[in-house]
Amino acid sequence: MMAGPTAVLPFLVPRADKDGNVISGLRLPEQSVPLGTYGGWAFRSESYGQPDTLVSMAGSYIPFAKTKAEREKAGDPRLSVEERYSGRADYVHRVEESAKKLVQERYLLQEDVAAIVEAAGQHWDWTMNSTTTQSRK
Repeated sequence: MMAGPTAVLPFLVPRADKDGNVISGLRLPEQSVPLGTYGGWAFRSESYGQPDTLVSMAGSYIPFAKTKAEREKAGDPRLSVEERYSGRADYVHRVEESAKKLVQERYLLQEDVAAIVEAAGQHWDWTMNSTTTQSRK
C-alpha cells in the first residue's frame, strides 16, 4: 500500500500501567489513586458504528467495578474499588497524600489540595452510588 490520505497510520499510545493509565509524565491524583482507567483517546460507540475508529479530540474514562464479584462477573482484569481501598476515607486520604506530594514537588499549589480532595470525595460518591456498571466482554 502506498502512503497517501487514505493510508492506515499506526496508532501509537504512551505506555500504561496494569489499569491502562499512562505511566509517563506528570501523574495527577486521579491517575495515582484511580477509580478507573483514563485514556487520552476514545473509540466510537458500537451504537454509532465503526467501533474500531477513534473519535477525534476525545478522551475516555472506564470506571472500575465496585466489588470483586462484579469485576469477576464482567471479566475485568483490573482490581475493583473494594479490592483497592478499605473505604471512602482511605481513598480520600490517599488522594490527599498524592496531592501533597505534588505540592512538595512544586506542581500544585497548597491552596489547590482542598478542592482536589473534595472533588475526589464526590467522584467516590458518584462511582459507588452509580447504578450503571461497565461490562468488558
